[in-house]
Amino acid sequence: MGVGVHGSVVIVVVLSVTTLGSNIPTTQPTGNFNQHSDCPTVSSLLQAVGFAPACVSSSLALCSANNGEGKPFRKEMRGSMQEVREAIKELNTWRARPRHCKDLLASGDSGRGVRQVYPYPGRPYDAATVFCDHIVDGGGWTVFQRRTNATTREDFYRTWVEYQLGFGNLEGEFWLGLDRLHTLTSWSLQELRVDLADFEGQQRHAKYGVFSVGPASSNYRLSIDRYSDDAGDSLSTNVHKGMMFSTHDADHDTYSGNCARSYRGAWWYGECHHSNLNGYQHEGHHDTNAEGINWYHWRGHKYSLMNTTLMIRPAF
Repeated sequence: MGVGVHGSVVIVVVLSVTTLGSNIPTTQPTGNFNQHSDCPTVSSLLQAVGFAPACVSSSLALCSANNGEGKPFRKEMRGSMQEVREAIKELNTWRARPRHCKDLLASGDSGRGVRQVYPYPGRPYDAATVFCDHIVDGGGWTVFQRRTNATTREDFYRTWVEYQLGFGNLEGEFWLGLDRLHTLTSWSLQELRVDLADFEGQQRHAKYGVFSVGPASSNYRLSIDRYSDDAGDSLSTNVHKGMMFSTHDADHDTYSGNCARSYRGAWWYGECHHSNLNGYQHEGHHDTNAEGINWYHWRGHKYSLMNTTLMIRPAF
């Protein structure tokens, strides 16, 4: 291993923090220090945290060679083993924290409302505040966009940075944020549900079995597929699939102009859109073309919807 037995103890502690699920011996070494008592404890500890057999053999040789150290070494071993147990206990606590709303559902959460989750890999203390829906379609949904017909409307004609970070009121109209959306869709295969309602009391929804948003370096490129249900497919068409996100001040569409500016929105535009759910909040029919909260394959380009909800959950 290239280190003395004292160094091995330190390495054991470090590796145990990065080796999930290790079973650490709980028996404390007793009796006089010799190769028949403390050294096997070293061996068991190293094997438990995943050292190779050759490394374990080397540690036993070093341990035997240092058996004259006696009590000081045995005391250090006891302390190090306790640190390992505490580290693994803390890791298990981190692992039990919910990464998304589906984890909360599995732990017994119900209803709908604002919750805290821990979605950031390698950052177990960093929480994110989200809105969970455990009522619709089996629950476990993390909502990332909502438009309503509230008295006070949220302005969705926002800048690139605002769409990255998110804006609005989680209990009203809001956009969760592209950075957070990328993180949430990076855990595993996600499904997307789009709920729509018009001003005449009709409701439709679209469901997609595959949904993810790329990192900032890709301008949050959209991956989407496997449409089903009754709203018509206005998102996984070639106009949107594989497209980067655009705002009025950050144009990444494939159109010669600026779709976000032309249609008063922010979206995964191509040339330009079949859906514009972050568009201007007209109420129902509007004379202008395609600048409202539009879902073309249901109400066309001249009808702005009353309510929209976009939400995701792990597919498995």
